[in-house]
Amino acid sequence: MIPRRFVPRLAAAVSIVAATAAVADEVPPSSTALPLNPIALHVPVAPRPIPASDGRTHLTWEVQVVNLAETTLPVRSISVRAEGRATPLLEHTGPAVAAHMSPTAQWTRPIDRIPSSGSATVWLDLALAPDDPLPDVLETRLVVDGEGLSAAAATARVRVPVDRTPLRVIRPPLEGERWGIIEACCDQSNHHRRGQRSVDGTLVLPERYAIDFVQFDRDANLFHGADVNENHYAFGKPVFAVGDATVVDVYDKLADIAPHAPLPPPSLPEAGGNHVVLDLGDGAWAMYGHLKAGSIRVKAGDRVKAGDAIGQVGNNGNSDMAHLHFQLMDRRNFALSQGLPFVFDRYERVGQIDAETERLVLDPRPVVHSRDLPLAMSVVDFPARRR
Repeated sequence: MIPRRFVPRLAAAVSIVAATAAVADEVPPSSTALPLNPIALHVPVAPRPIPASDGRTHLTWEVQVVNLAETTLPVRSISVRAEGRATPLLEHTGPAVAAHMSPTAQWTRPIDRIPSSGSATVWLDLALAPDDPLPDVLETRLVVDGEGLSAAAATARVRVPVDRTPLRVIRPPLEGERWGIIEACCDQSNHHRRGQRSVDGTLVLPERYAIDFVQFDRDANLFHGADVNENHYAFGKPVFAVGDATVVDVYDKLADIAPHAPLPPPSLPEAGGNHVVLDLGDGAWAMYGHLKAGSIRVKAGDRVKAGDAIGQVGNNGNSDMAHLHFQLMDRRNFALSQGLPFVFDRYERVGQIDAETERLVLDPRPVVHSRDLPLAMSVVDFPARRR
């Protein structure tokens, strides 16, 4: 459930402005002695509280780092503090630094040091327990080692107000049993969560909260018999509108490809495969990717109701098996957007994918969830509903 601390949109907007103003008001006068830091920090998108399937509230964000020094700087620690609290809410030291930092252009490569004039991205996920207060402002600190640096100079910090804008509550885009949540939020190193890129000169992270859905049988198999599209349990399954919306984009030019076929270099708009984009209103768009060739039932300009069928799961574009790519975003063009968080109005969690064995571990009984987000490696059921 969404905690009561999630307030109406107007009040949330006011709180963001107030928190931002509070941060600005604390800027000291120009006569104040301040350290010159060897690194610069920037938060491109403020975190938003996400109630998740683990019972915690997740705050997920990135910090862009630039090394302005003339030497490589090892990063000793990464920490997060709430305003007014001395004890860190989150701290990464030792090997955990590299697990949560990568070169800006190479999210798959963990690093614990930043070369001179180099840049890096710090990937953060703060998971709050149900009784933990939600901070108004988060401060991220990086402590670096460097010859001749004072303790003050070695610590760089950046503060950002928490964005309390209420999350979009949507219906699931699928129905049926044992849908695996792959390449998803939050503290995961995967191509959705860390797939930032420059598109037309703009640094974006469109898939920040995206999910790839695959379907299993009870033995954790994705297909039966030969490994062809038609034998994958997800292939051809209907895909549904997650809310009342207007269809703004339809792309249906690609044939489905064989599972695990070699992929060409990513290009736009082909990377998303055959896709549909829905305008949900209030600055949110939904994108459905890799839809089965010829299955799309809507066209640009159509109005759809929540639960209307719009196509089927396919395997095309930048895809190696039948799956549905789904995301919410702040623009109609998925390549130019920033990903938006969301929650499903209802689903049942039935198990977990064991990352080491890649086996399906089913729970003794389903657990009904409402108004939260299933985390990566969860397995869920989406019961059929009336249209």
